[in-house]
Amino acid sequence: MLRSVGSIVFGLAADRYGRKWPWVINNLLFIIFELATGFCNTYEQFLGVRACFGIAMGGLYGNAAATALEDVPPEARGIISGMLQQGYAFGYLLAVVFARALVDTTSHGWRPFFWFGYALPHIITRYSYCCVLIDSCRACPPVLLIIGRLLLPETQAYQRRMAMRQDGDGIEKTFFREGKVALRRYWLMLIYLVLL
Repeated sequence: MLRSVGSIVFGLAADRYGRKWPWVINNLLFIIFELATGFCNTYEQFLGVRACFGIAMGGLYGNAAATALEDVPPEARGIISGMLQQGYAFGYLLAVVFARALVDTTSHGWRPFFWFGYALPHIITRYSYCCVLIDSCRACPPVLLIIGRLLLPETQAYQRRMAMRQDGDGIEKTFFREGKVALRRYWLMLIYLVLL
């Protein structure tokens, strides 16, 4: 429900400050909110923490997709994007497996599912995010993934775009100019997606 808020806020931050820092902040928020979910005592607390988790999730997906696809050759973007999208389906399957393993077998009920769940998405999504990290940290905690991302530079496509924006009219004018072109070109698709 609040993913769109996260995607707008962190998407604008990623366009302005780079993809690295919003990605790192979102992953830290993921860790905090996923662990905090397991400590909720009331339904209202649970809803509030999961709403905040939704904001972080919306902020992360766009940045991760842009980072993963920006430097990929155009003819390979479809297959790479499909691999990235399959993370949801694979995550649902894993959620069933781990719910069966953790929820009914511990004295804490549903809570370990969220305590364990904070690490799992980071371990899995790293495979579609950055090939350098696959071999270097096979089963690392999410904090190591964040450190690894801090050591990597911004994508080449982002660096070229920032150089063009700084040479041009400025970031804000370029952003609105590019937005107007996108709306003129894809207005029908936008209406379709909103109604979908």
